[in-house]
Amino acid sequence: MKEMVRRLDAEYGFGLTEQEIELVARQVEDADRLFKPLFDVDLSGVMPLMKVDRRPKLPAKPKRARR
Repeated sequence: MKEMVRRLDAEYGFGLTEQEIELVARQVEDADRLFKPLFDVDLSGVMPLMKVDRRPKLPAKPKRARR
């Protein structure tokens, strides 16, 4: 992980110290362990709970009286 942080540091010119590189690498590893169970969940066959309809709501048409 440290090598990846070093490459990003060199590419973007952050100028990180070795301590900062170690700190960032440790934080990334902690986050990876935290989110790993979420990435392991397969939701490919699950239907979304709610659908977002972005069309503007039109006023309701008045109902006709029955005869």
